[in-house]
Amino acid sequence: MASDPQISKLTYAPDENVMTCPGCGGPCGPHLEHVYVAAREEDREFTYVHVDAKTGEVDTLTPEIPPAGGLGDGRRHRIALTGYCDGCGIEFAVIFTQHKGATHVEVTRINEGPIYQTGRR
Repeated sequence: MASDPQISKLTYAPDENVMTCPGCGGPCGPHLEHVYVAAREEDREFTYVHVDAKTGEVDTLTPEIPPAGGLGDGRRHRIALTGYCDGCGIEFAVIFTQHKGATHVEVTRINEGPIYQTGRR
């Protein structure tokens, strides 16, 4: 396991059509287990929803646990997929934010900025 892998862009393994780890770049380690949605119409209050992809449980979240990366809230909705890598141990979030007519994609480490734990049990 790497001591402190750095986050890179979201990439795919050539000819395999699989996501690579944003920390170590390996195609066999990343697992996505949780979906977080910050739903809202433009500039309105958020409704936060969490789906556990392993158990199928759905719940609402408090505003203290927003799925946001470096871009922040944006003006509309956000969807974050959180996961971890078996290879390097990093926990990360892939965040899609709708903002000013574009969909921004960010990859960030868990607990960097206003981000939450992956919730692995």
